[in-house]
Amino acid sequence: MKFWKYSTNALATLLAIVSLSNAGGPADGDAVADPNSAVVKLTSENFAAFIEENPLVLTEFFAPWCGYCKMLGPEFSKAADTLNESHPKIKLAQIDCTEDEALCMEHGIRGYPTLKIIRDGENKAAEDYQGPREADGIVDYMIKQSLPPVSTPETSEDLIALLEEQTKPFVLQINPTEDGNSTFYKVANQKRKDYLFVSVEDKSVIKDLSKKFKNADITGKKPSYLVVQPNQYEDAAKFDNKNTLDVDSLTEFIGVEAVPYFGEINQQTYMTYMSSPLPIAYYFYNNADQRAAVEESLTKLGKKYRGKLNIVGLDASLFGRHAEVINMDQEIIPLFAIHHIGDNKKYGVNQTDYPEGPTTDVIEKFVDDYFEGNLTPIIKSEPLPTEEEKKTNPVVKLVAHNYKDILDQTDKDVFVKYYAPWCGHCRKLAPTWEELAEIFGSNKDDANVIVADIDHTSNDVDVPYNIEGYPTLLMFPANGKLDEKTGLREPIVFEGARELDSLISFIKDKGALGVDGVELKAKLEEVKEAAKDAAKDAAKDAAEAIVEDEEDVEHDEL
Repeated sequence: MKFWKYSTNALATLLAIVSLSNAGGPADGDAVADPNSAVVKLTSENFAAFIEENPLVLTEFFAPWCGYCKMLGPEFSKAADTLNESHPKIKLAQIDCTEDEALCMEHGIRGYPTLKIIRDGENKAAEDYQGPREADGIVDYMIKQSLPPVSTPETSEDLIALLEEQTKPFVLQINPTEDGNSTFYKVANQKRKDYLFVSVEDKSVIKDLSKKFKNADITGKKPSYLVVQPNQYEDAAKFDNKNTLDVDSLTEFIGVEAVPYFGEINQQTYMTYMSSPLPIAYYFYNNADQRAAVEESLTKLGKKYRGKLNIVGLDASLFGRHAEVINMDQEIIPLFAIHHIGDNKKYGVNQTDYPEGPTTDVIEKFVDDYFEGNLTPIIKSEPLPTEEEKKTNPVVKLVAHNYKDILDQTDKDVFVKYYAPWCGHCRKLAPTWEELAEIFGSNKDDANVIVADIDHTSNDVDVPYNIEGYPTLLMFPANGKLDEKTGLREPIVFEGARELDSLISFIKDKGALGVDGVELKAKLEEVKEAAKDAAKDAAKDAAEAIVEDEEDVEHDEL
């Protein structure tokens, strides 16, 4: 299962986002598409040719055992059949990563199912699919992907009809210039999966449209760029012409203004919030009345901190388990918490003090304290390993409370496996990882190489790498360059075959100390063989001693 930048990124069924449900997924169903459907099976042999021949392809990288793949399989087949009839140039294809591991590794697949959109044969520019996982939603999403990135209605009637049917924020370009239009199209190409982009140039159409806006003048000679919430023209956000218009500035403007002051996080809006650089403040509620009671206050608070914080509601009756992800008790609702995704720090209003939920005054003070740096983050951690566990387990167990201490041993090469307990690949790798740790004497004080692991779902730790799936294997070379944000060494990601020999070679080649695991393995085998021989000799001596004792007893009796 793919994680969210925080990875969470396991959420395919609850929210089609990360961590809101068990990551194992349902056990029933068939992940492989119906062979009689329009889904095309791709392998290393036919992949390149198929992608080259078809202008728009939605590819699913999957594993037959994956629960969420089993849920998606039938829907994927239905969607392919529907599109084959209505839009035959849009293709849906599957790649079985258990049969074609090399192809999946080439595309950076780190969890299942992973869906990617490939346009015009541009394999390396594949986009992550962020749409629904049911047939009708897939069809609708892919049809929209086949349209031009920018809509250009020719009449006022067409424009108003298009805008009135929108249920998500949309972006308007009014009276474009040549340079501005080029920038607008570049941003539209990048963000087309998230927003509708509309360009209007006709003066009469602009005049008709301007009647809808109360706080933004769009009738001037200069171009205007606006982000509009559905049917909320009176509160449209306009790009400041004093700022330089380029791809970065327009993208940032859209990312900030596309969210309402107090929004709602669900399957449709999740990626809007996740793609924003701002921290998220969650208000968990049990019913519509609880949400309505705080809406006015939280809307004002959202307006006060516009551009600094996104405030959202979350229906606990549907997505209450997400409270666990932000280190809060899902049994005590309403609750309020802030998640700074950039460094994965979580802050929550004390639930013991407010078992009936915090008041809006408490929430306002909490947010003020957050921005004044007066709050302490909630750290989730497993217990520290016992001394007995340290001695008996060659793999060094990392938890939030010892993580930095181990990684701060900069004189050693530290090789860490970030895993999730539910991950099948992680379980498969476990015995090999233990054997690797034993070879390098990882749990010994004089070890030059520390082979460690950490349950990334149960411990809040800094990682100077974007973990999108499990297992993720990172080498922190001895005396390596420090990451400015985390203060940890910049890691090197292992992307080879998860086999003992490959891991040993990686440690020698990428570790700063160049420790030769092949030699250590040979010495360890010699020691084990000597121990076996010694055990055999001891057993033989013991047996001979018993025989001698029996002979002595018989002699005494004679």
